[in-house]
Amino acid sequence: MKSLLGVVLAVVLLAVGVGVGIYYGKSANGAAQSDSDKASVDQAHQLLFYPMARFVASVSDENYSRYLVLELSLSTHSPTFLTQLDQQAPVLRNVLVKYFANISREQAKQTFEDVNKVQQALLQQFNEALKQQGIDSKLEQVLVTNVYLQ
Repeated sequence: MKSLLGVVLAVVLLAVGVGVGIYYGKSANGAAQSDSDKASVDQAHQLLFYPMARFVASVSDENYSRYLVLELSLSTHSPTFLTQLDQQAPVLRNVLVKYFANISREQAKQTFEDVNKVQQALLQQFNEALKQQGIDSKLEQVLVTNVYLQ
């Protein structure tokens, strides 16, 4: 008798759950359609991010072999420019190599005491390098997302 009551109760709960799921699924679907219209308008103003591959550079130290690990994300409002960034990644990595070439560990430490200054300097150099490649669009931001200095 108890097991029959348990089975009946389970079936009733299952039916209620399915009914509630269908009801909320339909109302959420209607809301999603109106939200998608709003999203397409907002997408033109949305900031898009391009995470660059991790950059590793040797930094000089008198006694040990040291290195700098840097992770960056670049931002733009243009989806087409985002695809160009993927093609221009070697040019941007070359900018990083030039920026951090022949830097000592102490100089690197001092450089990253003001991350905003590094971000602005890299932004300017990236935009110059892209302009030399014939690309009119500009990056809006360079974000340093991770720095590790050994």
